[in-house]
Amino acid sequence: MVQMTAADQKVVKAIPGNNQCADCGMKNPQWASVSFGTVFCLECSGVHRSLGVHISFVRSIAMDSWTDQQLALMKAGGNQKCKSYLSSKGVAPSTPIKAKYESPAAQLYKEVLKARVEGRPEPTELPK
Repeated sequence: MVQMTAADQKVVKAIPGNNQCADCGMKNPQWASVSFGTVFCLECSGVHRSLGVHISFVRSIAMDSWTDQQLALMKAGGNQKCKSYLSSKGVAPSTPIKAKYESPAAQLYKEVLKARVEGRPEPTELPK
């Protein structure tokens, strides 16, 4: 595990939607959910942390160490991709954070993102 390099930070921040918090829209987010490949502000990171690591695994973009797998998830994700996927499954962007990320659609998105990174077929439903 290593800290995210400046080059990696630049790539992650350049992904569509990543110039603002995925949940409240605040500019220049510094925190990330590895689980969803999204970035968010300090205030929203606290809510994500309260969900538990089984829902949203939170890292600081600048201060924490990252594995290659975690970096790959961030580069494959992005706020806009997550928002579009959830919206397509009926989860509105205005949905409160807890309800949004604990939803079956969000849990499926985590599995889809992992499958993309691992080169596996994308699941269409959650495992039973």
